[in-house]
Amino acid sequence: MNNFQILSESLDNAELLKKLHHAIDEHHLPINSKDDLNDQIIEIEKYLKENEFCNLLEKRKFVNLGTGVLALPVLIYCIFLFGSRYASNFGFNIDAAAVNHTLFIGIINYLWIVIIYALLFVGLVVYFYKLNKQANEKIYSITNKLFDRLN
Repeated sequence: MNNFQILSESLDNAELLKKLHHAIDEHHLPINSKDDLNDQIIEIEKYLKENEFCNLLEKRKFVNLGTGVLALPVLIYCIFLFGSRYASNFGFNIDAAAVNHTLFIGIINYLWIVIIYALLFVGLVVYFYKLNKQANEKIYSITNKLFDRLN
């Protein structure tokens, strides 16, 4: 997603939130106005007595946490490599080449684990984007239900 698409989506969401606030105020609905679109949609969904959007957000949060946990070992390794370059300046003697060699041998010996790890990570990322797309579609579905009920 490039920067212009992100900007366009943000502006569309801001405009939608503005329309929702106007409709809530104009029709004196018993819905609290929120500054975040997701929070506002949750309030509207409670008013419509549904909970699909909340479930999508919970799944999305869980998948996002899973990708973060899977990315953690790579982050730790990158911090180790960065730190090993400057560790000798502080009196630490870290042999990064030996660690890299050992890690490489481990990867070769357990290649099937690395492949499963990579597939799991890619699968979670793809599933997150699918959930994100479903959540965006659900936002417009809930908004349309509210406006249909008001008309």
